[in-house]
Amino acid sequence: MNMLDPDIDKKLILERVFTRGTENDEKNIFEYYGNESIKNTILDIKYFDKKTLNYLSIVFDISKEEFRCYRQSLSENPFGIS
Repeated sequence: MNMLDPDIDKKLILERVFTRGTENDEKNIFEYYGNESIKNTILDIKYFDKKTLNYLSIVFDISKEEFRCYRQSLSENPFGIS
């Protein structure tokens, strides 16, 4: 069985913790990675659901437009039709 490497698999770990983790999981990743490292990494993650994206935008005080996943979703659906 392969183990996750906290540095190599950072994007995967952050995506999973923010979309499916508990408050304690979030506390642990903030302690391990630090606020700035998390902030810089989440901006480059390819997908967050709308609820998670809104949450992260508020927590980190970042506009949704700065997130790669938001810009990517607009380019795939330029008229915003769901």
